[in-house]
Amino acid sequence: MSIFFRTALIAALAGWLFETLGIFLPWLLGPMFTLLLVSQFTNIKLYWPKSLRTAGLVLLGVQIGSSFTRDAVLLMWFDLPYMAFMTLSVVILSILLGLLFKKMVNESLATSLLGSIPGGLAQMVVIAEDVKSANITVVTMMQTIRIFMVVTIVPFLTVFLTGREQSELTEQLFTFAPVASLGGLLIGLVLYFGMKRIGFPAAELLAPILTLAIVQTITGDILIDMPYWLIAIAQICIGASLGLQMEQIGDKLTFRLGAAIVLNNVLLISFTVFIAYILSNWLPDYIFLDFFLSAAPGGIAEMAITALATGGDVALITSFQLFRLFFILLVASPIVTYIVKRLDAKSGT
Repeated sequence: MSIFFRTALIAALAGWLFETLGIFLPWLLGPMFTLLLVSQFTNIKLYWPKSLRTAGLVLLGVQIGSSFTRDAVLLMWFDLPYMAFMTLSVVILSILLGLLFKKMVNESLATSLLGSIPGGLAQMVVIAEDVKSANITVVTMMQTIRIFMVVTIVPFLTVFLTGREQSELTEQLFTFAPVASLGGLLIGLVLYFGMKRIGFPAAELLAPILTLAIVQTITGDILIDMPYWLIAIAQICIGASLGLQMEQIGDKLTFRLGAAIVLNNVLLISFTVFIAYILSNWLPDYIFLDFFLSAAPGGIAEMAITALATGGDVALITSFQLFRLFFILLVASPIVTYIVKRLDAKSGT
């Protein structure tokens, strides 16, 4: 049996077992936890191709994008002030926690800040590579452990929160529209290759989301009705990739560094609970769960999967997460990088 098929079989069986046991997000967490444990405590060789992770992100992007109806997109404009408030609050606290982390483990300012800002693993590592004083290994560990903690803690907490019942969710009727679908395919390809060309992160996820948001807003049609089994496959592809992505963490992690990273993330997640509470009181038409998943410092993909499983407003949550991603990558990270480089130049680092 090839290494890949062995890995795929373990991932699929883990998802099935978690589903059978009634564990939350079975097709994402099952493969992630199982492959992480197998890679850490056995000598079994595992392999998961990047192309399958890409395919999983594309499928998830399509599923998320289908929730962006015309009404949902128009409503986003009214939510922009709240998106800005939430994003600025989370980013400012992340920077403060980065300064605390620096004092706790005596790492460089660049490492502490770039590891603390929730801008995504791959994106923040790429940014860190451009800063000489940044310890890329520690930045990678900080971002990876954050993903792991958010993907495990946040879905667990949502079990105790009230989501929407099926009867409360707006029914979306699938419309077969060949012209709109063809136009969407062309727009999607242009967006995807354009994002890849300029090096914009998460193009596999963002291109289908933006494409369906554009086309469905213009036409008013719902173009995609994705079956459950296909969503499960997408989650397996993402969960397996996450599990193997974390396999080297244990070899490089010290107790002091691990404790500082865990404290950093627990404080950040706790703060998102507070922000969600404030916004849910300001805007009683929404539920606490929506704002909690919107503020949670996880990836768009993971929070959208959680929203789908708990009855959250997927379009709202994704739009808040997208706003924060764009702000961090286009505003916060460049400013932090510029300041750190200037400080490094003055100190001769």
